[in-house]
Amino acid sequence: MSADPAPRALGAPQRALVYASAFCGITPQTPIGMLLPLWAVDRGLPPAQLGTAVALASLSPLLLALPAGALCDRYGDRRIMLWAGIGAALTAALFPLIDSFLAACALQLAGGLARSMSWLAAQSYALRAAPPARRNTIMGRFSFAGSIGMLLAPLLAGALVAGWGLSAGFALMAVWGGLLTLVALPLPDIREPGRSGTLWQVTGSAYRQALPLLAQTSLMIVMLLTLLRLSAAAVNASFYPVHLAAAGFSPATIGILFACINGAISVGSLSAAALIRHTSISAVLFGSIALSVASISAVPFSTSLVVVGGLSALHGLGLGLSLPTLLAAIGRQTAPSQRGLVIGLRTLFNRLGYFAVPVLLGMLVQGMGLRWAFVITGAALLGLLGVTYGYLRRRRLAYD
Repeated sequence: MSADPAPRALGAPQRALVYASAFCGITPQTPIGMLLPLWAVDRGLPPAQLGTAVALASLSPLLLALPAGALCDRYGDRRIMLWAGIGAALTAALFPLIDSFLAACALQLAGGLARSMSWLAAQSYALRAAPPARRNTIMGRFSFAGSIGMLLAPLLAGALVAGWGLSAGFALMAVWGGLLTLVALPLPDIREPGRSGTLWQVTGSAYRQALPLLAQTSLMIVMLLTLLRLSAAAVNASFYPVHLAAAGFSPATIGILFACINGAISVGSLSAAALIRHTSISAVLFGSIALSVASISAVPFSTSLVVVGGLSALHGLGLGLSLPTLLAAIGRQTAPSQRGLVIGLRTLFNRLGYFAVPVLLGMLVQGMGLRWAFVITGAALLGLLGVTYGYLRRRRLAYD
């Protein structure tokens, strides 16, 4: 891997816009995790169809994440942010107009890709703009800005749904998604010079260029940890609000509980760099993912607001600690010219978890009930995490 060249320094207003891209880029993914299950319950969809609809938002990013990352490298992260923000806004605005399962599936395919590319391009831009010496700090602030958006979105969406119905929640999501386009407009284009190729050449060669990167054991482990982290997050984006609704929590309270998760993500994002300095990247990665899996798996065992709120906060803390740590590990393992491609690879693993877990959970819930579905899923994820940790130790690998 070649050493990072020093990126062109961004001024304070431009750095603020980079953080704002996180605030706008990831946020639409939070309301859809709350609004779609509530929409499905309102329409009377069975658990298997709900799981499928949630999962389909990850199918198009799963198939197209690598080409999307390659497009960021070829055409620039800023340009991808512009178009993805528009797509995220339009698909959210259309959701209140539909009633059928098939129409929801179609919107999930299109909207999932737009929302995924929004966040992918924002991450790639931030990594490309961050000087190596300040990467841990900048990515922590970047993650914090995203988590603040994720904190506010469910609070506002829950209040709007409680007052004006599901349509108001989707309208908020549309506005928030479209803000990314406005944020990206003033940013400079900092793509690597000399990138060439037509649209079809870039997308067609993406897998050929990215898959050999997985031969790097340390990078492959980061991708597996990404998969496990987002598999835990997929639980709260699918059947977590179903449990809350069945337990009698109102939409406003559900929004508050989602805000507990995202508030704790904010704390974790800001704390990650300091915790890494006192321990190691590997310790923070494995510990935080284990915390997020175990806590969300325990949620169906309680209907107490205090207990569920505490478990939700622990889940968010684990997610918050792990995101900037994963991004820092990726930054150490990749060349600047491949940042978009590798973030696309990370998105592929993200979406694999988001695609598989809701489908499996839906089948388990329908066959065994909510509590056992959460227990089995959590045990499987913790088992895979333990196997990965054992392999890392045997190979004596580290990211510091």
